[in-house]
Amino acid sequence: MKLPENVKYIINKLRAAGHRADIVGGCVRDFLRGVLPSDYDITTDATPEEMEEVFRDERVIKTGIKHGTLTVIIGGEPYEVTTYRVDGNYTDNRHPDSVTFTKELSGDLSRRDFTVNAIAYNDIDGYTDVFGGLRDIENKIIRAVGDPVVRFSEDALRILRALRFSATLGFKIEEETAKAIHTEKGRLKNVSAERVFTEWKKLIGGIYAYELISEYPDVIGDILGIEGEIKLPKKEDFLSADANIREMSIFAMNSGEAAKERFLSSMARLKADNKRRDFGEDVLENLGTRCENFLGITLLLIKSSPEVAEGVISLSELVTGKKTKAKEILQNLLQNGVCYRIGQLKIDGNDLKSLGISGRKIGEILNRLLLDIAYGKVKNEREALIKFVTESV
Repeated sequence: MKLPENVKYIINKLRAAGHRADIVGGCVRDFLRGVLPSDYDITTDATPEEMEEVFRDERVIKTGIKHGTLTVIIGGEPYEVTTYRVDGNYTDNRHPDSVTFTKELSGDLSRRDFTVNAIAYNDIDGYTDVFGGLRDIENKIIRAVGDPVVRFSEDALRILRALRFSATLGFKIEEETAKAIHTEKGRLKNVSAERVFTEWKKLIGGIYAYELISEYPDVIGDILGIEGEIKLPKKEDFLSADANIREMSIFAMNSGEAAKERFLSSMARLKADNKRRDFGEDVLENLGTRCENFLGITLLLIKSSPEVAEGVISLSELVTGKKTKAKEILQNLLQNGVCYRIGQLKIDGNDLKSLGISGRKIGEILNRLLLDIAYGKVKNEREALIKFVTESV
């Protein structure tokens, strides 16, 4: 591997002080897959106190000193460096009650979740692969390190990580690991909603999400609050949709008229961000709106927004499996300045006040004018609108 200069600097600095250091985990996995790593985790036999001494001339942040992790700032960039450790018991199914520092790299690798993440590397010793991770990367397999039931009982988040890796990398989950996912999925209740949601967002956006959801409907159902088998749209349509539309299609196809309520309940349980929740609510609220022509789409725009209108069209096409010209019509309307917001009207509240109109009536009339223009009763021209209002009041 060709290591970044800052990473080599940290490893060489530790080596010069008599310690071993390697990069480990996702950065090694990604490099072996032909993907440039986004960050680098470094592991070492140096204790936190020894690391502080080695990097006494650098800026060091005691990120997780209790668990042996320091963040070393080199050239303004942060790099986490962690002492080899062996984890104690996990009584909460998420975090070790204690950690014990060790001088053995193999002991540190043995506590990791999957073989593909349990490979270490430095430019002197090469790859250290105790559990066959190199082979599993070559064969595109997700396999737990050791006993998968033990791995998942230690930290239930690993169940979601296995699913997410499979959905995003296209790796097949090894048989025993897959069995343990099904038997241990109940432990996910011990994982914070925020962490579940983070993994779910990555999973649903994965290029292999369709296969993953089809193979693990029980786990996905537990996450989303959907019972039984999960119906999905056509595979090619599902994979061509973005993550938000994929997510909504699951509720639309498995919850019937209760799709919006089930979606909102799921998003509340997962503590989803407001933007995702509100967008989904608006789209599902308007799913079923007739939007095959200019009038229908204009009315949808008046009721919602261009983003929601496009979402409704995308979701409708996904769940029905029928492609339409609705998106083309929507773009034509927007490019030609269709009037769907009060701010686009050629008259405003002051004009209505000059006609003797006041109070709530002003807003009511302006909103009604949007519909009148859409239905072709009047053109969006100042004189025409004033005359229309005068004759209508």
